[in-house]
Amino acid sequence: MNPFSSPLLRRVLQFMAAATTVLLVLVVHGWQHQSRLMQRFYRSAEDEDPAACVVSGEQLAGLRSLAIGEATQLARCRRTLASDYWVAGQHQQALDLLERLVASPQMVEADQSRFSEWVRQQRDRAVEHYRRGELSTAVALLEELSDRQEPHRDMLIESLRTRWHLNQQLHNQALQLRDAGRWWEAHDAIHRMDHPWWRTQAKPLEDEIVTATQALSGQGVGHDGHNGKVRHNVPFEDLDHHVRLHLTRGVDEWHAYLQACDELGGAVVNYGPESVCRR
Repeated sequence: MNPFSSPLLRRVLQFMAAATTVLLVLVVHGWQHQSRLMQRFYRSAEDEDPAACVVSGEQLAGLRSLAIGEATQLARCRRTLASDYWVAGQHQQALDLLERLVASPQMVEADQSRFSEWVRQQRDRAVEHYRRGELSTAVALLEELSDRQEPHRDMLIESLRTRWHLNQQLHNQALQLRDAGRWWEAHDAIHRMDHPWWRTQAKPLEDEIVTATQALSGQGVGHDGHNGKVRHNVPFEDLDHHVRLHLTRGVDEWHAYLQACDELGGAVVNYGPESVCRR
């Protein structure tokens, strides 16, 4: 009996032949694709087309290890394209590309220096937007930085947001105290603001408060609102420091004042329109 006449064996042989054919097709296709990538890579390098050079070079690197010359050429293209992106204002693309270069064996000292400088400039741009009152733009710029580019990114963003909301809270508090006629407390609140944009926004309010407190001083009504006699016997610097700590934790101005006074061994006492912390 012919062993190849078995239907099961014939099906196995047919399957093996089909699988071999498919495998050969895939190998040939992969080789052809790799060959086309190599041609595109070398041609783009000769044509000084860094974008095409980087794309084809990185695709080729995903298929096989690059030869030393190829890796060196890819590094040159990355360097050139990163500079082009940076000059064009595409800072995130430039930083991401330079980061890949810095992480490669082809990195040179100048690449690391440029990388650090560009990260610093991106961070400075974010801070400048923040100082101009553009919190969302500042946060967006910082969020573009990767963990490698700015390891303290999340902490910096949180710090900016905290300082922004603290100044916003102090501004609102000063408005409320002004409306309540508690001029000296309004004076304290507005002078704790330290953000340039919020200070500018609060300038008309500050002028109004300063005018009112100057008038009170002229009438002999001092900072405690009771004929100028100082009734705070808890050191103001200590009290202010503790108040600020509570404000950064999201506590409102009044409760921050109460908690700070209590921590320093004092008690809040009302003198007419004002409240003071005494031991």
